Amino acid sequence: MEIRWFGTATLAFTAGGRSIVFDPFISLNNELPRPTITELARYGDIFITHGHFDHLVDVPRVLKAGKANVYCSAIAAATLMSNGVDQNRIKVIRPGDSIDSGSFKIKVYRGEHIKFDLPLIFKTLFSRRAVAKFKDLREIVRLAKLYPQGEVLVFLIEADGKTVLHLGSLNLAADVKYPTGVDLLTLPSQGRSDLDTYTLKFIERLKPAALLLHHTCDSFPPVSSPVRTENFIRVMEQSYPGLDLIKPVYKEPIAI
Repeated sequence: MEIRWFGTATLAFTAGGRSIVFDPFISLNNELPRPTITELARYGDIFITHGHFDHLVDVPRVLKAGKANVYCSAIAAATLMSNGVDQNRIKVIRPGDSIDSGSFKIKVYRGEHIKFDLPLIFKTLFSRRAVAKFKDLREIVRLAKLYPQGEVLVFLIEADGKTVLHLGSLNLAADVKYPTGVDLLTLPSQGRSDLDTYTLKFIERLKPAALLLHHTCDSFPPVSSPVRTENFIRVMEQSYPGLDLIKPVYKEPIAI
């Protein structure tokens, strides 16, 4: 199985000559490397973890440029249809569902969205950066209203004898039994001021063999920020010395 990261939470998986993509999004930050719609449309079926704009806003254009279907929650489906997507290309999925997509077998679990902490909220909203980019902030607020979160989904991806548990937001439901000991856990690293310690409970609960960090880039400033991971890596090395930690480089393939 091969994985490529295209910024934010956009991850493309390839196995057995088939590909799927999760949360295709083109960064609003022109200073970052960004995929094209055509590039994202070359991948197969699209899977959506939740309905926020940085996971959903570019899906209509990706669908229009390709032949894939999109698998998502009912709320995300309604948002897509309100943006002109043909309902025949939308497959509403729920926790407990299993999907075969080419070489991939995918199981759906109920997740939860990260809860933003007050220090991060204050730092984001009451900063010189927010003032300097007030027009961008206003546009992000507008998009946030148009793209409701809906149900958060967690995906177990199986192909080539490997298992990946994919999170689009850094939280889990307390009452859901998730698979443990997967070959790889994808870990979004945005949305808290205390990520270095906040993340530990998920590692302890899921016990993955390896971590892949994503959502670390400054893709919609001033709400997002570039995430420094050096201290987190040190914490992981101290707490879980046998854990393989991958910080992907934009578009470079990762084999698992």
